[in-house]
Amino acid sequence: MPKFIYHQKYSRFILSFILLVLFAGSVIILSQMKLLGQSLLSYRENLAKHPEHYFYWFWADLIFGSYFMVFFISLTGAGVRLAFDKLKESAKVQRLESEKITAELQLLKEQINPHFLFNALNTIYYKIDRNNAAARDILQRFSGMLRYQLYECNNPWVDIKSEFAFIKSYIELQKERLNENYKVSYQGFNEATGFEIAPFLLLPLVENCFKHVSDSAEKENTITLTCSQSGNTFQFETINTINPGYQKSENGIGLENIRKRLQLLYAGRHELNVCQAEDSFTVNLKIDNRVTEKA
Repeated sequence: MPKFIYHQKYSRFILSFILLVLFAGSVIILSQMKLLGQSLLSYRENLAKHPEHYFYWFWADLIFGSYFMVFFISLTGAGVRLAFDKLKESAKVQRLESEKITAELQLLKEQINPHFLFNALNTIYYKIDRNNAAARDILQRFSGMLRYQLYECNNPWVDIKSEFAFIKSYIELQKERLNENYKVSYQGFNEATGFEIAPFLLLPLVENCFKHVSDSAEKENTITLTCSQSGNTFQFETINTINPGYQKSENGIGLENIRKRLQLLYAGRHELNVCQAEDSFTVNLKIDNRVTEKA
């Protein structure tokens, strides 16, 4: 059923169902004949011995009864399986709807009036001394990120260039708090074009790099972000150095949330590989970007 019915291969399912009935029914018939110490070859002999009863018993009880029993049991099993799968699917849809409503309500609770935020940021911007160009630049960059989050990410898909513009702003803001012992590099961001992606899908991978990067004072701590595009395949890789003895947190939800989103949005069209070496942590994500096409 999962192989044929759920993939709408009905003719193959019917054929396999008929073969199952014929095979299992034939096994039952031969087994009963063997238990009686008879065989199909002795049909005429037995019919001659018991002309009044053997014909009816052989064709009605043995042949028809065996095949009908297998047919009935198999059909009932298929019906039960379909019913249970429908219930499971219905429960899954209800759970996803409930989670969506809960998330939307939580978002509404936490949402601050965006006009208030931008007015406050503009006020802070003009309070900063004109000579402090770095602070003004950081505030402008943060304002742009906030505008992207509030206004451009209301849609289920965003242009990949917009998503990378947001990520670059995030990286530049993070670099402001790092010292000269850190090296952050990214490449391929400008080459990714011509498709859309689910918003904030890549950001947690970048956040994890800054969260878990090593903090060695003796050697350089590095974060390397690379993306590439080949045909319909988009690839994004993050590598960050880690401290000796680093253990991935069992309570971390970042990667787990990404896996869930990928399964919902790119089921069967993605690969997420995580590799921890002695001094580095690597995450490689591949996506078939055709999944973002509108229905």
